[in-house]
Amino acid sequence: MKRMIRLAALALFLSASAVFAAEAAPVADSLSAAGQGPVDVMQQELALRDSVMQAQGNACSMEKDSLRAAIEVEKAKSENWEKSYNTLKKDNEVCAQALGISIGVNEQKNEKAKEDRQQAAMMSGSSFLGGVGIGLLIMWLIMK
Repeated sequence: MKRMIRLAALALFLSASAVFAAEAAPVADSLSAAGQGPVDVMQQELALRDSVMQAQGNACSMEKDSLRAAIEVEKAKSENWEKSYNTLKKDNEVCAQALGISIGVNEQKNEKAKEDRQQAAMMSGSSFLGGVGIGLLIMWLIMK
């Protein structure tokens, strides 16, 4: 936005200096008609040309400075975005590691619970079969 305003001001300034230069030629002609020599007219035209060139040089310097400032702002933005990206990347890596550890712990817990259920089922089955075996042994001893 500021750049566009500066460019518009520069264009207005350049058009005004062109109009000023166009109006200066008839003034120089009228001065030579008033009795001044051609050397005086040439010096006035040179002075006018120098002032217009200086004004254009000042406008170019202003534009160059504004462009440098814009480049500095863009560099600062780029560095800020890069820092933000690196921070997010680091946080993402930490979260991914934490998630991996959490998933590993949950899998270990699930395997442990599965093993415990299998072991409990085996214990209750073996206990039942042991009871049946003792019952049969007692019955066999009684029946004999």
